[in-house]
Amino acid sequence: MNSKQTILNELNSRIERLNKHYDDEKNTNNNPQHEMYAAQSKLLNSALANELRSISEFVEQNCTD
Repeated sequence: MNSKQTILNELNSRIERLNKHYDDEKNTNNNPQHEMYAAQSKLLNSALANELRSISEFVEQNCTD
């Protein structure tokens, strides 16, 4: 396998794992602070997945290996 495909496979694997955790139920016990942490977790998860997708697109378009 070439290095480009190895990188793309790894990025896709990480995106897939993030997507699996996005919908995880977080037990907040109706605690406002815990609810805020759960919301922050989803926000960070989404932002990170978007960055990984962006890197994947960059590799796809710019790497020739």
